[in-house]
Amino acid sequence: MKRSRWLSFAPLGMKLVLTGLLLGGLGALILPVAVKAQSGLVITGSEGVPVLSYRLDFRGIRGRLDRYRLTIPPQDLAVSEVQINGDRNFDARVDPENVRLEVEGNPVDLEEVYWNEEFRSLEVVARQPIAAGQEMRLILSNVRNPAAAGIYRVEARVRGTEPNPLFRNVGNWLITIDDPERIGF
Repeated sequence: MKRSRWLSFAPLGMKLVLTGLLLGGLGALILPVAVKAQSGLVITGSEGVPVLSYRLDFRGIRGRLDRYRLTIPPQDLAVSEVQINGDRNFDARVDPENVRLEVEGNPVDLEEVYWNEEFRSLEVVARQPIAAGQEMRLILSNVRNPAAAGIYRVEARVRGTEPNPLFRNVGNWLITIDDPERIGF
């Protein structure tokens, strides 16, 4: 009874401190569940570089075959070439014979597809330029996922059709590769 009387006469600042401590203690009980679900790791894109959406059709299991669906947002220029570059640890193997480019869901005829395994770079050249303002999707079938589980940064760049075109950075895909033991296979 004395405590409740003391609290009623405590200054407002003291009440706020006590409330903060109480809520902080409750947060400590609740927060570890959320952190455990994320493995304690939060990754965002580089400053000013958007994170692009993607989908792996076969769950992204390390060392297994998969199909990548990599979305490229609409651009403000006509696009003649798409390039993706994996980080130095991205040891996936891409089959250039099984690469497709779609615009608004329709396949695009390709002039050339080149996979450079040493530099982890894929270049996809369209036969005809892709008009500005259309969403593109690279579909990479028969990809051997990286050998190690983790999150890999893969950069997307496009080359326009203007005179003396340069590659422009579009964003990054943060591709998650899982370990079969971790997800219960």
